[in-house]
Amino acid sequence: MKEPIKTILHTVDHRPWSIPNHSWFWYQEWNDAIFLHYQVDGKRLRELVPRHLELDQFDGEHWVSVVAFTMDKVHPRFTFPIEFLSTFHEVNLRTYVTRDGKPGVYFLSIEAEKILPTLFARLASGLPYKHSPISRTNKTYSVHGKRCEIGIDFLTKDKIDSPTPKELWLTERYSLYRGKNPDETAMDVHHKPWELFQVEFMKLNLRYAAYDGLGNFGNPNVCHYSPGVQVLAWL
Repeated sequence: MKEPIKTILHTVDHRPWSIPNHSWFWYQEWNDAIFLHYQVDGKRLRELVPRHLELDQFDGEHWVSVVAFTMDKVHPRFTFPIEFLSTFHEVNLRTYVTRDGKPGVYFLSIEAEKILPTLFARLASGLPYKHSPISRTNKTYSVHGKRCEIGIDFLTKDKIDSPTPKELWLTERYSLYRGKNPDETAMDVHHKPWELFQVEFMKLNLRYAAYDGLGNFGNPNVCHYSPGVQVLAWL
């Protein structure tokens, strides 16, 4: 069930800092999300992340995550979604960074299903969007792109009623960094906490050619499924 915007804006106890004091600009939904989390080598990761961003760590460990989901109902405030632009499948490879003590995510790559939304998202956000053929059903995900090959077939299992500190550290992130400008500030986002479920994989084939040696993408250390979140984003 979709929540009213007012309810989302007033659900803030889980956030590590206050939401921005000016109006949000974007509405979007991140639905049917698969999270694959990998512990990786910090030295190799440092080569891939701009130096003005500090690598975030959990108990001294460095992590990257592959997140596959459907982006839905994307539109600016006071407008409405347009189906062929506002809904598309996406897969991103992200890592965890901080700047001036504010934790967030940095995207190593983002694959998107449709050409026009890919171009628009890259121009509007400055994030590394690239078009790739993506197909999915409720429980499968397939990507055949220049940067990655992914095949996922999974079952949703029990709900995780009490996520561990590591699971929360990996999923509850409320700022994005583009990494292009040493003077950049974070792009803030807000949503209610992720509802997480355990998953069982019937098939998991995953390869990022550009990131060989970063980690074993065939064997995630932690994984989750979530039905999704409604997201508000600020410029």
